[in-house]
Amino acid sequence: MKPLTKIKVLHVVRPAAGGMKNHLINLIRYTDKNKFSVTVACPPGTSMWDELYDMGVDLIPIPLRGELSPTKDYLVVHTLVKYLHQSRTTILHTHSSKAALVGRVAGIIARTPVIIFTVHNSIFYEEWSRLKKKIYSTVEKILARFTDRIITVSEALKQELLVKEDLSPTRLTTIYNGIEVEKFTTQSDLNEIRQSFNIPESSMIIGTIARLAPQKGVSYLLKAASHLKEYNVTFLVVGDGPLRQELEQEVSERGLQNRVIFAGKRDNIPEILSILDIFVLPSVTEGLPLTILEAMAASKPVVATRVGGVPEAIVEGKTGLVVSPKDPEALAVALAGLLGERDRLNRMGQNGQKHASEKFTVNLMVEKTMDLYKQLLLEKKIKTQR
Repeated sequence: MKPLTKIKVLHVVRPAAGGMKNHLINLIRYTDKNKFSVTVACPPGTSMWDELYDMGVDLIPIPLRGELSPTKDYLVVHTLVKYLHQSRTTILHTHSSKAALVGRVAGIIARTPVIIFTVHNSIFYEEWSRLKKKIYSTVEKILARFTDRIITVSEALKQELLVKEDLSPTRLTTIYNGIEVEKFTTQSDLNEIRQSFNIPESSMIIGTIARLAPQKGVSYLLKAASHLKEYNVTFLVVGDGPLRQELEQEVSERGLQNRVIFAGKRDNIPEILSILDIFVLPSVTEGLPLTILEAMAASKPVVATRVGGVPEAIVEGKTGLVVSPKDPEALAVALAGLLGERDRLNRMGQNGQKHASEKFTVNLMVEKTMDLYKQLLLEKKIKTQR
């Protein structure tokens, strides 16, 4: 009897860093290669492209960018349609709204059997104009009819789509982001890491890891820091982005030069998390941020804003605290309430690690995604390897 061939999966993604990139890389790394053959279409010359290339993943270069570009978007659709036809791809899996826009158009034209869209973040950013939101909403409603399943990384995102897009609940499913918990439980030389940032041994450390962009709300952390000058605390900001210069200027204006360290983009995140006393994420919009999960895996208490899937990740009062977004005073009060409470911090950290290990592992994320693939293939009566 002739063995069944592997199911071909094509992931389409725009340039991405941080959570979305790590999500995709983990999903591909742990996909069942005995049943599925994976290819990724993404822009070349990016860190994502380089990491996937080093993993030996088959890659298709596409000129996909975040903003609409009729010429480049047409080229992307044309390239994808040609590949989908020639490769006889069975599953098209798109990530982010822009990739989902051009990717699903290509999938519809090519008549790809299974089309999936993973929503990683809120698609209704506050920076968008009302007209842009309306246009996107209209296009999304049309494309959703041709999408076999929309995956959301949190229940909050799922509810947003149900309410704002009026989509059928049968088309939506939530699969939480997952991380490799063991990567964040390693022992590090804390003094050596502290010294690398010139942080005094006596100082507590409150840190955030985020792209320095408006949606991450780092300015609100700096405002909160200005309310905590009487505490012996160093604020460590890890990450880079378009707002860095503006945020550095704000630090200077608030007289926080000796209390805030901009560490830039770093690869040794587990080591950096190991020296923190409290992890903070002051975002104004989120899906389900991996940094919160990573901080909990590293046994760190988390203080974050009540946006997106954050309240689904943090057990209030047990693994951390949740405050209102854009409220630096509330953020400062929450942080002040934890500073000096060493036993409470340790207890929250231990609870957080247990919570992350039980609910937010990469194995769970990939297992549920593979189960969804198989379910949709069964519905389409497409045979797979046993």
